[in-house]
Amino acid sequence: MSYKINLGAWGSVFAVPSSLVDSHLRLATESQLKVLLYILRNSDNDNTVEDIARATSVHPDEVKNAVDFWVERGLVASTDSGLSVTERTQTEENPKEKEETIAETKNAKPRVISRAQRPDPVFVAQRLTQNSELASLMDEAQIALSKPLSSGDTATLVMLHDTDGLPCDVLLLLINYCVSIGKGNMRAIEKMGISWADEGIMTLADAELKIQRLSMSSNAWLRVSKVFGLKNIGSPTKAQLAFADCWCNDWKFSDDMLLEAYERCVNIKGEYNIKYINGILSKWYSASIFNLKDLEKADMNATKHKKNKKSTQDKERKASFDLATFESKSLFND
Repeated sequence: MSYKINLGAWGSVFAVPSSLVDSHLRLATESQLKVLLYILRNSDNDNTVEDIARATSVHPDEVKNAVDFWVERGLVASTDSGLSVTERTQTEENPKEKEETIAETKNAKPRVISRAQRPDPVFVAQRLTQNSELASLMDEAQIALSKPLSSGDTATLVMLHDTDGLPCDVLLLLINYCVSIGKGNMRAIEKMGISWADEGIMTLADAELKIQRLSMSSNAWLRVSKVFGLKNIGSPTKAQLAFADCWCNDWKFSDDMLLEAYERCVNIKGEYNIKYINGILSKWYSASIFNLKDLEKADMNATKHKKNKKSTQDKERKASFDLATFESKSLFND
């Protein structure tokens, strides 16, 4: 009989560099960690992108991004036949070399980034090292979005901060607002962030006023669509939001007046036409007609004016005819 220690799952292990946890864990996404763990486990092999994608169920394009992330951090190397773990993953980093790297990172100057180009992962890592407030924003953004940020997500937020000039507190408020309206994706956040920057929204006070105005416009459209009986409205267009905001918040028309304008539009045009409705309401606003009683009085006056005008025209036509008859008779008598 022989005896041995029952190691269980610990019977087969592989090394993970301390720097992964100490320096990179906060920034790495789930896909990046899966890719690195696979490469570490198969460090004796030349791993291709296809091998990693097949084993980790990560899309090949995402595998390439993850590999680039770890190559830039010195944990993975590219070979002629595939990918392998660098020597730095086998042993602890040289303390002196580590200090020199950190010093270089701190002294590095941010490069100028155009709006169309997101910063590369190395630049992003440098910025997050240099700016603790920006690094904290990434943590807060992950909580707000309820998911880890990808390298592309992180780069977008850095771009909105560095290139478009949005402060971190304004960016966080923007992210939370997008989540609250069901648009918690980075594409929507980027689009709105650029729009805010163009409008010069650079303080919390300005951002809060903007959100208040956006909420008022959204609520106005919900009210208008309900009055009109519109179904399956989906996401409103800019024109719909602008018209509804003007009718409800600027001109302050009641539901009765909105419905009356809608019905008149359908009766005349045979269909719902938001521009035609706006024309009707604009005319009422200019005439200071804000309730059905005033509208009824204005309609009566318009009808009376139309009748008087027609009567005047009829008299003029009759007078013209009589004069012609008189002249013809006079000519005949002569």
